[in-house]
Amino acid sequence: MAHQAHAKLTEAEKVRQMRHATDDPLLTPMEAAAEAGRAMSTFWRDVKLGTMPQPVYILPRAPRWRRSWIRAVIDARCRAIAAAEDAARAACFSENQAA
Repeated sequence: MAHQAHAKLTEAEKVRQMRHATDDPLLTPMEAAAEAGRAMSTFWRDVKLGTMPQPVYILPRAPRWRRSWIRAVIDARCRAIAAAEDAARAACFSENQAA
């Protein structure tokens, strides 16, 4: 009986892991570059520079990135750009008000 409960728990864990895998899949380098809107060479340069996350290697020659990692970098860049634009607008507005 205890063995059956353990088997059900294992199945529930498998379902949870499968759901997580479909929500946040591991991307190949080509998929990750496309998600980031970059050419492959630019994407790898960004990884080397540290502006893109380092991959996990599921095999020695199989780097992968979580989609959420790539999207987090893109979202952070968008927020930084929006903040810079807001600051520029505020500075321009204050200069116009002073004149």
